[in-house]
Amino acid sequence: MTEQFQPICYLCGERIDPSLKSGEMELSMDHVPPKQFFPKELRQQHNINLQVAPSHKRCNNQYKSDEEYFYHSLYPLVANSNPLMARIIFADLARRCEKFQSRILLRSIFSSASNVSKGGIILPRHRIECTVDLYRIERIAGKIARGAMFLATELYVPETSIVDMRICEEESEVPEMYRLSWQAAKPQGSYHRVFSYKYMSFDNYHLLSLLFWEAFMFGVTIQTIRQDIGD
Repeated sequence: MTEQFQPICYLCGERIDPSLKSGEMELSMDHVPPKQFFPKELRQQHNINLQVAPSHKRCNNQYKSDEEYFYHSLYPLVANSNPLMARIIFADLARRCEKFQSRILLRSIFSSASNVSKGGIILPRHRIECTVDLYRIERIAGKIARGAMFLATELYVPETSIVDMRICEEESEVPEMYRLSWQAAKPQGSYHRVFSYKYMSFDNYHLLSLLFWEAFMFGVTIQTIRQDIGD
C-alpha cells in the first residue's frame, strides 16, 4: 500500500496526518492572509481565489483572536491613506458590529482615538491615531510573512527566525532594503487591492514586503540556517 502523503504545518513544522477528520490535529487549510481581511462586499463582487497553506486546526485557531484585532485595529491606517478602501472596510466593520464581540473590540480600540499625534501635533481633520497592542499586530504580520514564504518556498520557518519587522505607514518610511526588494521582485497575492507581497532572498536571508489594502506596508526579514554541502 502506498504511504499517504503528509503535508507540513507551516505554523509548527510538524507533519499533518490527512487521515484525521476531526480534532485539533486535523488538516486546516489556512488563508494567507486571513479570509476576513477581504471584506464581504469584495468577495461577493469578485471571484477571488484566496491563497492557502496547510496547518493543524489547533495551530490555526491560536491566532484567531489576534487576526480579528489586526483587522479591526488597523482600520485607521487605511482611513488615513486609502479612503475608497476605507469605506468598504467600514461597511464591513459595521456589518460585523451585529455581533456583540465585535462591538466590544471596536469600542476598546477607538476609545484611544485622537486627532493629536503622540508628539502633540494636531492632525488634519481626516486623520486619527489609535493606540494599539503592537505585539498582537506584529504576531499576525509575522504569521502572514511565514505563510507567504511557505507559499514561495515550501519551507517551514519558526517565529524566532524573524530578525527584523517594521510597519511603514508612509512610502518615505520604507527602509532602502525593502524598497529595493519591492522594485526587484514580482508582486504576488490573489487580490492586490487587499493584499500583495513581494519576496526575495539572498544567502540565508529572506525579505518580504507585505502591502495591506494599498495603505501600509510591513517589512519582514527572516533568517534561515544555512546548510552547506560537503564535509
